[in-house]
Amino acid sequence: MNIDPRQAFRVFMKYQLENGEGITGLRLNEEDIEKFLYGVEDDMLFYSKLDDFLKEFIEDFGENYGIELD
Repeated sequence: MNIDPRQAFRVFMKYQLENGEGITGLRLNEEDIEKFLYGVEDDMLFYSKLDDFLKEFIEDFGENYGIELD
């Protein structure tokens, strides 16, 4: 199964924006979500922040998922 990485990103992010507990408080409508998705798709700052979050999360909680860091 081949899936376009951009489409996969958009589907995942749309799901998060529509269903994320903290994000739903923003009351984003469909147009807002599409604007955000279009904007962050190529935004290196977004990916840098996401990378920082994932790194920190894995460092803090990776053992919960069987990840042993040196």
